[in-house]
Amino acid sequence: MVLEQFINYFLGDPDPKLREWPMMSSGYPLIIITLGYLYFIYIAGPRYMKDRPPYKLRTFILVYNIFQILANAWIVKEHIRGGWFTEYGFILAWKPDIDSPNAQVLTNAFWWLILLKFFDYVETCTYVLRKKQKQISILHVYHHISVVIILWTTFRYYWDTRFTFLPLINCSVHVLMYTYYLSAACGPKVQQIVAPFKRYMTEMQMVQLLFLLAYLLQVLHPSCDLPRGYRIVYALNGNVIIILFLFYNFYRESYVKKEITKQKS
Repeated sequence: MVLEQFINYFLGDPDPKLREWPMMSSGYPLIIITLGYLYFIYIAGPRYMKDRPPYKLRTFILVYNIFQILANAWIVKEHIRGGWFTEYGFILAWKPDIDSPNAQVLTNAFWWLILLKFFDYVETCTYVLRKKQKQISILHVYHHISVVIILWTTFRYYWDTRFTFLPLINCSVHVLMYTYYLSAACGPKVQQIVAPFKRYMTEMQMVQLLFLLAYLLQVLHPSCDLPRGYRIVYALNGNVIIILFLFYNFYRESYVKKEITKQKS
């Protein structure tokens, strides 16, 4: 109760309808799951794996990637069914739509997206079990946690169907990304074929973030009728910029600097 009052003090009162949805009635599930995630990947997991050989988890990873492809593709499909590209578009000038049949489709899809982002925590846990601790970077962990927190906050406190452009683009990118991961997990021969596309995955992520930033920055234009009280928009903009910077830093270290070193040698 104290936690609820503390969160509401900063964010305002939650939407009375949406707070009845599973995982939305309180901030405790979000906090407990996320703290459990951090505890496992940084403390419990490495401690458990210290004197054990890495797990291969090949079948699990294949199934996980297939699930991610299908889940993200379904969310994209639901957004299109809910009116994107026909009734809704890139320009934020369109009016908020809360109670129409299309809005219900988008609201449902957004809620499922939040659950999917919680499920994304599993990916980091597999890195721990496979002893790939180097892949648990600041970019990786910050990206996962910040997306969960902001999506949950948006849905519970600031729900507006115009925010659904974010999952539409993000899930489209993730379909391609997990298709690449699935291919790379199919064995050394296939991995060698798809290896040149690894760089493009990072580039695609950065282009996606630029699109999201351009969309969200429209709120600053006087013609946009998004309420100025929607502080979540500024948090979204800030988070996109931080993730973009982290992706660029990763891209520079992984590809640009290596190319320069190779050219000099």
